[in-house]
Amino acid sequence: MTSAFDAYRKMLTSMEDGSESAWWYLGTTIAAVPGHPDIVVNHVETVMVYGAQTLTGGGYRVPWWEIGLFRDAITGELPVSWTNPITGVTAAAARQFEEGPSGFSIRPAGDNGVELFDAVQAFAALDSAHVDVRNIGTRLCITQTEAKTRSFPGPDGRIPDISEGKAVKSRTVLQFFAERADLASDMPSVPSTGLYSFDIAAPAWLGFGDLPVTFGVKGIMHKVPMQQKLNPRGWDDLKLLYPQYFAGDEIRPRWN
Repeated sequence: MTSAFDAYRKMLTSMEDGSESAWWYLGTTIAAVPGHPDIVVNHVETVMVYGAQTLTGGGYRVPWWEIGLFRDAITGELPVSWTNPITGVTAAAARQFEEGPSGFSIRPAGDNGVELFDAVQAFAALDSAHVDVRNIGTRLCITQTEAKTRSFPGPDGRIPDISEGKAVKSRTVLQFFAERADLASDMPSVPSTGLYSFDIAAPAWLGFGDLPVTFGVKGIMHKVPMQQKLNPRGWDDLKLLYPQYFAGDEIRPRWN
């Protein structure tokens, strides 16, 4: 039986040191105000690149880096403005963001469990993290829950640093799935998909003012090779926004 420690690495990245895997995060941003139906704010298309490097003494380091964009919920294009349907406030909309290079480490813990430690993230501080591993039918499910202090991207594409005093509490849940038969094979990296949610205070530019509102993103995730254009339109627009992170038809993060 494959250990949870090895399964995590095979699912997220690869057993081969120095390898990289691209994960597409495809979601919808939703705001909820009591007394009103949920509001679709925009759609999110993100590529996260995860690496893997074995650590001396056990465990491995997972460097990661991310670029993303928002799409107008009406036109499907990169947004220019956002009009709040409840308050009528119109403001410039966030259209892109970048995070990284960042990283965390993984080591075995307890009875066939894993533990996340030494997390470093640009623009954010990890308050706590928990990893749960369980079987669902023929598949293994890994759930990673993170509590962080951070901010949401603004219309200028910036994510305010914690030192600017705008950071708030957030909660991220990442859930990865893979076939246990694949994990038990000699493949260094296995096909994997997932689900995610990200909850944070609604940014001021959404124009809710003093209204009570919850805000967050829910979506799906797919692991693919670095060259695979899982979402061709998203690929093209990310290449337009971040040409420096592409080399021909391959996405190339700059780790340094």
